[in-house]
Amino acid sequence: MFFRSKRRTASPRVQLLELAVATRYAVSRLSLLASRLRSTYERTKDESLKAMLQKVLYMQAVLEIASVRLETLADIGLLSSEDLSILKRVVSDLKGAQGLVMPAVSSMLADLDNMISHMASSAGIELTPLNPVVEEHAKKIMEEAKLVANERLKEYFPST
Repeated sequence: MFFRSKRRTASPRVQLLELAVATRYAVSRLSLLASRLRSTYERTKDESLKAMLQKVLYMQAVLEIASVRLETLADIGLLSSEDLSILKRVVSDLKGAQGLVMPAVSSMLADLDNMISHMASSAGIELTPLNPVVEEHAKKIMEEAKLVANERLKEYFPST
């Protein structure tokens, strides 16, 4: 009884940084997958691999943008319902659209989604992913990521 320590909840800044680190880890895993797909495509010239590579580059770009956003929020020390809702919406959209293709990626995205939900519940924040402002910001992130992914694909294969 005397030696039990109370479990402290981490500060919002620490929670945001933990989520940013997990997101960066997912980005690095996707980068590894992209390099494997690229080398396999260069050997086989299978167009389905190129399409999968484009999806992986897209997911990687989305998570990079989310990671930068999380690091910015951690620097500010701000944990808001709107920002967490945007991140949850982006990760959920990725999980629904892209994660079904690759099971390992799906579980990684599910972990990120769970971390966001846990962070919101422990901070007493209600997530509102159907808010028009949240949808607009999530759509902007997805569009920006699509542009980044297309540019990276052009860098990988300049002749196509």
